[in-house]
Amino acid sequence: MVSYGKVTNEVVKKLHDVVGPEFVSTDREDLYIYSFDMTEEQPKDPEAIVMPENPKDVQGILKIANEYKIPVTPYVSAANIGGLTIPLHGGIVVDLKRMNRVIKADEKNKYVIVEPGVTFGRLKAYLDKNHPDYMYSYAFSPPHTSVMANALLEGLTEYSYRYGCMGEFIVGLEVVLPTGEITRIGNCALMKHDNWNQKYPLPDMSSLFIGWQGMTGIVTKISVKLIARPPILEKRMLIFFNRQDMCKMLPDLARTELIQGDFTFSFETVLMMLGAKHPIRELKESDPESVTGIYFFAYSEKEKKAKEKVLQKMCTENSTNAKRPITMVPLELGGDKYKDILDLPRPLPNFMEFRSGIKTDPDQIGAGMSWLGTFCPISSLQLGYEKGYDIMKKHGFAPLIFSKLMDSGHFIVMRYLIPFQKPKDNQAVRELLEELVDFAIDEVGAIPYKCPAWAAKKVLKRLDPNWVALARRIRGTLDPNKIMNPGRWNL
Repeated sequence: MVSYGKVTNEVVKKLHDVVGPEFVSTDREDLYIYSFDMTEEQPKDPEAIVMPENPKDVQGILKIANEYKIPVTPYVSAANIGGLTIPLHGGIVVDLKRMNRVIKADEKNKYVIVEPGVTFGRLKAYLDKNHPDYMYSYAFSPPHTSVMANALLEGLTEYSYRYGCMGEFIVGLEVVLPTGEITRIGNCALMKHDNWNQKYPLPDMSSLFIGWQGMTGIVTKISVKLIARPPILEKRMLIFFNRQDMCKMLPDLARTELIQGDFTFSFETVLMMLGAKHPIRELKESDPESVTGIYFFAYSEKEKKAKEKVLQKMCTENSTNAKRPITMVPLELGGDKYKDILDLPRPLPNFMEFRSGIKTDPDQIGAGMSWLGTFCPISSLQLGYEKGYDIMKKHGFAPLIFSKLMDSGHFIVMRYLIPFQKPKDNQAVRELLEELVDFAIDEVGAIPYKCPAWAAKKVLKRLDPNWVALARRIRGTLDPNKIMNPGRWNL
């Protein structure tokens, strides 16, 4: 076990010297805000909050942390699932909100450089105003979500079918290593130039920072790919009336290059998103089983009509019931509640309000939200959906399930959404998640992403021990004092 130092008055004074006293806090009220997230994870207070403005500030903070062996937890926008920024060992939380510049967008080389505090909402507004012919790919998450955090944590977005998880969008980065050195990864490391458009052909070291949950350094800039805005961007809704049709159609769709992105929701999830409250009613015979939203690009009306024709043909061929076939419709036909549902980023208040009962339940402090998200083989779609659905119902939770085709169908995301009442339902949520994780790993062959520490222990037990040893060697080499977000990935 590592023995960590404490944030003493001497340490606080040194932090003041780095960022200024107005950007350091040890007030109990401030520490409390950083002690928890929206999930069932147990809270833990940090000892100090520090808000740097630039990489030199971050460097100074990490040098102090190393000198006194104090844990450091990077933090950005609080749009966190899985307890990933709860400081398990106390120490210093480094809040990167002040580093919020869009540094440069390069249309010719199709990238944009952002700092940690740049959110989806801000990047979208910036591109719409200054570079309207280009766009980014946004997650089904609030506009205040950090672009950088989403990418470094391998998030998924509207166009992930075509491009994969958002770690694949990163083409350059600047990072302050745990021991304080500042370095660049990718062709931005060429000292006479300022190009941030590619990782290769240098040995790719960006993977030392993607998916590591802040254990290998604090990234202060990333360059992410931009997408040229197509002349025609169409959205359609596929309505499935039975699981068999969905589980036939989606893998069939994954064998094509027809779409740029998709989101599939159990119909219970759709009802929740449209405002239904807990408990979700039982589905009627006339209800769909699930709904898929798809995006596709076209560069002419002729191409658009051709794609529509092929998609309609696939719906017909994959329908097992002629009386209730797979139905493809424009989103507008679903009414006002549906027409904007795929316009991202967007606020998602109904996720948090679904189990809300603050006014009537004296045991509830607030609304909570947790989930298990997994990357899994597309061949496991039906198993992951059907058994996950049953497990959620067995535990007394609505089967709120979301799935997504990824990377041209090379894998899928299966996510089980769990709105709940805090702290009343915390134990029930953890029991549900425990069973879902065991099922996902052992039966589906899936691995959780944005993996919380407790689930990481389960994952590591099933991994090749030489992989685990290598990961620990890498972490120990980069962070010899083990100060960076200790406890993550159980490494």
